[in-house]
Formats: sequence, C-alpha cells, structure tokens
Amino acid sequence: MYLWLKDAIDRDAVVITASRRLARELQAAYAAQQLAAGVRSWVTPSISFWNDWCKRQLEAVADPLPLPIPVDDFSSSILWERCLRKHAPEDLPALSGVIRQARDAWQRLKAWNVPLADLADSARSPDEQMFAAAAADYQARLESAAWTDRDSIPRLVTGLLSNKLSSAPKAAVFAGFDRFSPAVTEVIDALTAAGCSVQTAPVPGTSHQASVAAFADHDAEMRAAGAWARHILQNDAQAKVAIISPALQSEADRTARMVREGLAPGWQYGGEGLRAAVNVSYGRKLSDFPAISSALLILRWIHHGLSTREISLLLRSKCLASQALAGRSRLELALRRLPDRAWSAGSLLRLLEGRDESADSLAWFRGMEAVIALQQDAQHAASPAYWAGRMDSLLSAWRWPGEGALTSSEFQLINRWRDLLNELARTAIVTPQLRFHEAVQRLASLAADVIFQAEADAGVVPLMGILEAAGMEFDHLWISGMHAGLWPPAGNPSSLLSRELQKEFGLPDATPADTLLFSRRVLQRLAGCAPAVVLSWPGSDGESELAASSLLDDMALDIYAGPGDPGWHATRFCGAEATAIVTDDPVPAVTADESVRGGAYTVQRQSVEPFAAFVYGRLGVRRPDAIESGIAPGVRGDIIHNALHTLFAGCPSQADVRNWDAENLEQRLGSAIDSALADHLRHADKTHMRLLGLERARLFRLLRSFVSAEIERPAYVVVDVEKCVDSAACGVRLKLRIDRIDRLADGSLLVIDYKTGRPKNLLNRDGDPLDLQLVVYADVLQETVGGLALINIDSRSISYKGTGGSVEWDVARQDEWPQRLYAWRGEVHRALREIAAGDVRINLLLTADAGRPLAILSRIEEIKRAH
Repeated sequence: MYLWLKDAIDRDAVVITASRRLARELQAAYAAQQLAAGVRSWVTPSISFWNDWCKRQLEAVADPLPLPIPVDDFSSSILWERCLRKHAPEDLPALSGVIRQARDAWQRLKAWNVPLADLADSARSPDEQMFAAAAADYQARLESAAWTDRDSIPRLVTGLLSNKLSSAPKAAVFAGFDRFSPAVTEVIDALTAAGCSVQTAPVPGTSHQASVAAFADHDAEMRAAGAWARHILQNDAQAKVAIISPALQSEADRTARMVREGLAPGWQYGGEGLRAAVNVSYGRKLSDFPAISSALLILRWIHHGLSTREISLLLRSKCLASQALAGRSRLELALRRLPDRAWSAGSLLRLLEGRDESADSLAWFRGMEAVIALQQDAQHAASPAYWAGRMDSLLSAWRWPGEGALTSSEFQLINRWRDLLNELARTAIVTPQLRFHEAVQRLASLAADVIFQAEADAGVVPLMGILEAAGMEFDHLWISGMHAGLWPPAGNPSSLLSRELQKEFGLPDATPADTLLFSRRVLQRLAGCAPAVVLSWPGSDGESELAASSLLDDMALDIYAGPGDPGWHATRFCGAEATAIVTDDPVPAVTADESVRGGAYTVQRQSVEPFAAFVYGRLGVRRPDAIESGIAPGVRGDIIHNALHTLFAGCPSQADVRNWDAENLEQRLGSAIDSALADHLRHADKTHMRLLGLERARLFRLLRSFVSAEIERPAYVVVDVEKCVDSAACGVRLKLRIDRIDRLADGSLLVIDYKTGRPKNLLNRDGDPLDLQLVVYADVLQETVGGLALINIDSRSISYKGTGGSVEWDVARQDEWPQRLYAWRGEVHRALREIAAGDVRINLLLTADAGRPLAILSRIEEIKRAH
C-alpha cells in the first residue's frame, strides 16, 4: 500500500496531507515499509497536516519581526465575539452559534480569496450585512494589532515563498485533498515557482471487485458490516479492513455497537479488548466527558451556586477527592432529603460538615474549603495566565482527576484539558485582564466546541466518516449509508454569505451542481480506496422506506454475496437450542449476628414479595429519594411525624388534650411545628423559607383538625411515642419503631401508625390486614393489645382505620379479636421463619409496575415468559 510514499520520501519530498489522521497513517505506513525492508532506523519523514505545515513555514522565517503575530483559534473566537456583539441585534438569542457560523464563513472567504469589499457589496439580508460589518471590524482589529489568524496564514506563506523569504522544499506531495481551494493552489504555484517539484498523491483506480447490498435498517446494515469484517479477518488476519459510515456525527456510539455485534459477538462480556476492536474515528465534545464536566462544575462553583443535582454528580464522581465513595454516598443521600436549591460552597459545607467522618468525606470538605478560599481572590481582574494557574491549583486541591492510575485515553484527555488551560493563558494577547467568572465562561465555551478523541491503537477495524478516509488505502472497504437521503448529501452553503457571492467565487456547495459533482468525486475516491469494496444502504429508517442512491447507477456493481445480518448475539441464549445452566447457589440463612434492615416493613414485603424482602432487608439496597424542587412528600411526612412526636411527648390523656385551651393549644402546636421545621429552616434559601412558611401554616390547620378528632375518640392515655424496640423473633433481628401506643379504658393497648400520604385502609374486604406492620408491633409488646389503628393525616381529612376488641372502628368483629390477632401473629412468624431460612422466591403474580423496581435483579419478566 501507498507504493508512492517510499519514492516520495527518498526524493526528500515533503508530504502535506488534508487531515492529521492521514498524516499519522502515512507515518505508520512508512515505518512499516522500512521494517519490511529490514531497516532498523531511519530519519523521520517530513509528513505534515496542511495547517501544521503552513504554521512551521512562518516559524522557519529567518527574521520574523515583519510578520504579523499569529493568534490561536481561542483568541480568534474572542475577537469574533466582540465584533459580532457590536454589530448583532440586541435580541439575538444565542451568540455562540453565530460565532461558529461566522468563523466557518470567514474560513471560506479566506480559502477562496474573496475580498472583503465584494463581501460588503453583495450583502443584502440583515444577517449578511451583520456579518459583513463584523468581518470588516475583525479584519481591522487584526491589522491594527499586527495579528493574523489561522485562515490567513496560507496567504502569508504564499508571499514568503514568492519573495524568497522562506525556503521551498526540493519536492512536495499533496495527499488526501478532494478539492484544492484557491488559497492552497496559490501556495502550490508559489512552491513551483520557487523550484519545488509539486505532485499530488496518485488516486487509486476503480476497485477490482465492487458489490452492492441492501439491508432491513441501519442496525442490520452495520451488524452485517461487522460480520463481513469478521469473515475477512478470519481468513486473512493481516488484511486491512475499514468501514465508512456517514452516520458517525449523529449516531457514533450506536453505529459502533452494531458493528461490534457482527465483528465480535458477545463483546459486552468480553472485556475492553473486544470493545476496542472497533476504533471509532469520531470523538465527543470535550465538555461531555465526566472528568471535564466535573472540573467545569467545580470552577463554576466559585461564582455560581450549584443545584442539588449538580452537587449529587460531584459527590458521586470518582474524579474528585478520593476513589472511595462510601462516605460521600451517605452525604449525597442526606442531601437528597432537602429541597433542590442553589448551594454555595459555604452553605453546603455548613450543612454537611460533621455528618460523616470517613476519609473520602473529609477530602471532599477540603475541596469545598479550597473553593471558599478562591472566592476571596476571584473578585478582582487578573491575567488569563494567572487564572489558568489558579484553576489548576483548585482542581489539584480536589485531587482531580482522581487518585487511580490513568489509562492511555484518560491521560490524553487530561493533557487536552491542560492544553485548554494553556490556550486560555495565551488569550492574554487579546484580553490582558479579565475576571475569574469570565475566564470560566470562556473555558467552558471552548470545551463545548472542542471535539476530542484519544489516539489509540488502530484496533482491528477502523470505523470512520466519509471525509476522514480521504487519501487512505485498504485491502477491503465497506461503505454504508448509500441511500438517496444521504447521497448526494444536502448542500451546506454559508447562511452569512449571499448566494451570488458564493456562486461568483465558486465556494463549496454554492450550487446544487457543485454539491453533486463533489459527491461524485468523493464516492469515486472512496470506491478506489481498496481492491474490494462493498456499498450498502438500509431499506428503512424506521419511519419510511429508503431507496438506493442514484450515484450508484453509474458504477459497475455485483450483488453482495458475503455474510448477512447476524442479528443480536443475545438472542442465542433465548432460542430453542439455548442451554440454560442453573447453578446451585442458595441464599444463606440469617446468622445470629445479622441485623435485617427495614423493620416491620421487611416482614410485610416477605408476605407479598420475598425477593424484595431479601434485597431491601438483607442486602441493604435502598432507593434514593428523588431530588425535588419543593418539599418532598417523604420530607413532609417526616415533618408531620416529628411534630406529632413533640406534641404528644408528654404522654397526655384524652382529658388532658381536651383541657388544652385555645391559647395553650396554639403554643403547643407552634412549639411542635417549629421543632419539626428547625433543621430545614437552618439550611433554607429565600425561596424555601417561603415554602416552609406556607408549610407551617398548613401544619397549624392540619394539627388543629387532628387534635379536634382526638378529643372525639373514646377515653385513652398516650403511653409512648416513637417507641424503639429490638426484636429477635424466629432468629431475625429487627429494629422497630412504633409511632404511638395508647392505653384504652379497659387497660389494653392500642398500637397506632400515622400515615401522611394517600389515605390507606388497614383491612381488606375479608377483614385481614393489608399490611402486617402493626401486627409486627403488636407481636413484640409484652402487654395485651386491644386494637390496631392507622390514622390517615391529610389536609383533606383526618380518618381512623382500626380494628380490635376494644375499639369503636370495627364493632362487628370485636368478639373475634383474640383469634384474629393470634392468626395474624402466625402469619408474621411464618414470614420471619422464611426470612431466616433465606427465602428469595419471586412472586410472578406481581403487575409489571410492581415488579419493575427490581426487575433487573429478579428477571421477573423473563421468568414469566419462560412459564
């Protein structure tokens, strides 16, 4: 492959490529050629990406003083922002998008040598006029400061070569250029005039074997491409195989997964090696990587409060503070109990400090202290280099990017971030002084624009975009997505340049004819990249049928006869031929020192869904509270429970409650409510202070209604509130907490549980308990229990749902009370014995909604289908 390359290097030719990827590819290809020839060492060949070569030409000038100073892309973006802000309408919603379009239009102007005077004369629409004015302003700023940007450098190189201020190489080969812009052509002409022998790398001819294939959809197409590559490599492990996909920009991850399905069936459980078998050429925005996203959040925290959701991400990030997460996970769960708000580092530190003393929590607290310290320094203006250094120091205080050893890809990612900080420092040329929050905004904007992909091993099969394959050669190539909707692609003329101007100077996509011609040229080049080529397209996009591109009509194509769509590998485990091996791995019985979590509710779970009782009670799994903007339902319920605890902590009788006069009642209610709200008020911002104020007024009304209802009941005396009991019945250790216990007129006990959500019934239609919670409580008490009661406390009503021999709510069954309670206790004991024995049965009668929270663990839907 690349038979021309060795000859070019032997002639001392400089190879100039259209992409950095091609430059790396040619470097590797030349090294392989040298090794194959038995050469042990050699001079590194001069192979450079076009922009890098132009930049080096400026750097090689003997006397650089007359030359303008190059500004990098970051500084250029800042200049464009200033120019556009000066000329753009005040109501323009998103300037960042306009900046990207402006830079793209400017690049086209410079590459096609369009004079700014023609740009101004041709501007008709408001957008075109805005850009023309901004472009003139931008050019004036560059000239007045003796600066130049990347897009203007080729014109400088042309002048240097023409005036013999820069030495031309003996020979040059241009590789991978699908079309030469006038700016590149001018450089080529100047090189030729200076005595340089300029050539273009030979374009391979038409493939010897070209075939065409259609598949059901995109997924089937890419799985088939993976299976095709697998088939080739099994027969020839040294073959150079590649897959081209025009869908990478929008569906890179999905496309790569489909190719892996065909190339390496079962890659999901085969380790990183199988995942890396497909080398995807398209990267992601730098800001989308978790490590970079965490760093930007920390930096933004200096000037802006972070939401609970953002704090939650930082607490769970292994990129910060410590590899350990146990302590921070406890802090995160505690934070979820509070309303979502904007947390400053100081307010969050006051809330969390002292709640957990584990090493990872203490490291996190030190990180917050570093944020608070920098806030004092971040009020004044300083140089970009100063702020870049402070940012790096702050992240170091957070132990970013983590304590573990970095992989090669992670190492490259962190280096790219540090390059970003260096680029920020270099913006001093256009912004000598700025404030910290301005520096963070610029850094975040740049991170959102930069596409990062780590340079990894080539992998078994490269998956790349259409333009990335320019100039490359393969043994076998698969070109996917060849349907009429993508080929020829829609034109992409600049919206900031008039159509007349673009047509006059022949800019890319100025006319549909240009787009079609370029598409034919690219397809012809792709089809010649390998001796054997497959061109494919999906028959459907899920909504409509797709037809083959008309560009295929001009090609001599055979019908594809290779491997088809292999389907999903996982289906092999579900078919008739699949063999299920069930391992004998019983859950161990409860040990003497094991404490089962969940209290009485675990017993209730056991009676309905034993597997859930095991997961929540014995494994200790818990569902984190949802982050709520206001007061979460669970928090509201806790507030009511705490207020009722304080209100009845003195164990009053009904007569005592009846004797509370209006003033005394208001004092008692106010004290109970204020005590319940105290912790929440301590960490509330202004908005949540108002919400808690409304909640306080609601609680007054609610508890007044409750006290009135309590007065109407038959006589009682409160015996205990929030009573904690340790139980070890049937060998299962449980920690129980009973909301309230009353003594009734006959001396028996009434066990009470408060319910603050949707009203619930205690018994079903047959008179049996819907929930065994109160029965568990009754079972551990050493005195006679005369009744059980749920008290539903809701703003709409106060309702009592009870049963027993000494209560008024279930008179019809009072005589049967002892026998009924005895039978229910038997159910509790049976459930406890099942828990003790390690029961993990799955209730297949559960509805889909009821089984969904644990469906991944229980595999309930698969088991249902099997039955």
